[in-house]
Amino acid sequence: MRLRTRPRTQASVRALVVLGAVGALLIGMLAALAGPSVARVPSGDTDSKQATATDPSVRQASHALRRAESIREDGAAGRDATMVLRDLANTRADLPDAERAAADALMKRPTSSGGDGYLNYGSVEEETPVCTATLCVHYVTSGQHASTPEYVATAVDTLTSVQQAYLTSGYRAVKSDGGLGGNSLPDVYLGNIGVNGLYGYCTSDDPSKSTQRWDRWAYCVLDNDYSASEFPTNTPTENLQVTAAHEYFHAIQYAYDRYEDSWLLEATAAWVEDELYDGVDDNLQYLRSSQLRSPGTPLDTFDPSTGFHYGTWSFFRFLSERFPEKKGLLPRIVLDVFSKADGGPGGPDQYSWKAVNSVLKKKKTSGAAMLGAYAVANRRPGQSYDEGAANRYPKAPAGKVTLAAGKARTVKVRLDHLTSRTTRLTPKRLATKKAKVRLTFDLSPRATGAFALITTTLRSGKVRTVKVKLNKKGNGAKAVPFSSRKVDNVEVTLVNGSGRFKCWQQSYFSCQGRPLDDNAAQQFTARAVKR
Repeated sequence: MRLRTRPRTQASVRALVVLGAVGALLIGMLAALAGPSVARVPSGDTDSKQATATDPSVRQASHALRRAESIREDGAAGRDATMVLRDLANTRADLPDAERAAADALMKRPTSSGGDGYLNYGSVEEETPVCTATLCVHYVTSGQHASTPEYVATAVDTLTSVQQAYLTSGYRAVKSDGGLGGNSLPDVYLGNIGVNGLYGYCTSDDPSKSTQRWDRWAYCVLDNDYSASEFPTNTPTENLQVTAAHEYFHAIQYAYDRYEDSWLLEATAAWVEDELYDGVDDNLQYLRSSQLRSPGTPLDTFDPSTGFHYGTWSFFRFLSERFPEKKGLLPRIVLDVFSKADGGPGGPDQYSWKAVNSVLKKKKTSGAAMLGAYAVANRRPGQSYDEGAANRYPKAPAGKVTLAAGKARTVKVRLDHLTSRTTRLTPKRLATKKAKVRLTFDLSPRATGAFALITTTLRSGKVRTVKVKLNKKGNGAKAVPFSSRKVDNVEVTLVNGSGRFKCWQQSYFSCQGRPLDDNAAQQFTARAVKR
């Protein structure tokens, strides 16, 4: 779901509360026909243990239902209504009979009589849907959800363009819903959802209970006009474009695996909207909550309170600029990730971070290595990203240490998985040409994913980054030039690149797992010397 931050006026705060209520009503639209619990074992993932419908699964399902109901009733549980809907759909089968009936009662498409979903056409008769050869757009022409013929035509053209961009770029088509929308084509419904702060959403009412495959169909909902009174940023056409790109990508994702980790689903959907509509730049707002601002937050975090997962689109932008090979209109690296995450028949069914790592290993690198490179790049985003300077990407923070000759400083940190910490060292009155800074490292064992990068920035502007050679225990040393005549600064980036998890623990990290290497103690000592 696309939800963007607006200035926190009193009215906008009320709108965010209403937005939560929207989400729960939408959740109801998902739940009735859903399949197995979200806590499941991908068929192709040998790192995991078989999950069963035990008490924890029932508790998880009941929690999803309560979140859905609380959003509907009082706006609680927040901004990620789409993922709440998905979680309820995925766990519905584990609910006790009485609660399952409550979930089923929430499930209606906008065109269903008596539907409890947010977008409910009610007694207004739907017009004949506008269908192309590949999708259908549903609408009404009276009542609060009315659309004009001109807007419907624009929506059809935009959605068709988005759909074709994905298909020609190698992505799988949205699965057929068996005729629930009147035929087997993907369905998009238009309605006045902006009144409650929603731009759009895609959801799935696929009734499959298969535990051997995880691909599901989906349908989408977009606003009926994106009027400036409800959407003060961008033009109505721009909002339609980026919302269609983001939301329809969710429908594409579900054709691979509706049960995939939430952070990956939202980060890549935010990434692709800018790939298709580069001039809108709506996703720049998400960078305020990302590793460009918070490198100490795990990359695979899904956090409804901050929206951190949206800001993680910058990691996929970083990867697609490092590996720019295209298939069709899009960099193919994200397609490769979903090909590894594919939970359909015969798919590898790897969980999110494992899929990312598998793709990067084929490129003779790794997820951890790219995390480190991303951390270094985020210290100078204006130079590191194609649009970093023009779009004023935020600069990642760093500790600051000034060292004079003979002085030493020890820096101690604790790092969670898939995080980093950078410290900038600046020479003080070290004018001799042969001055050095000697760095000694005492990190976690190398097997836990710990490593260090040293980036030297010369006064000439030249930048060089090297990786420190460590032994198995995580110990190592490196000396680099530190003359104040030539060196502007030396930055030390400590990285916890661990991708090790105990999976299916109902977390919001990769494979819903418990990280095995969090809170890892890392330290280094820097000593400035004349030579």
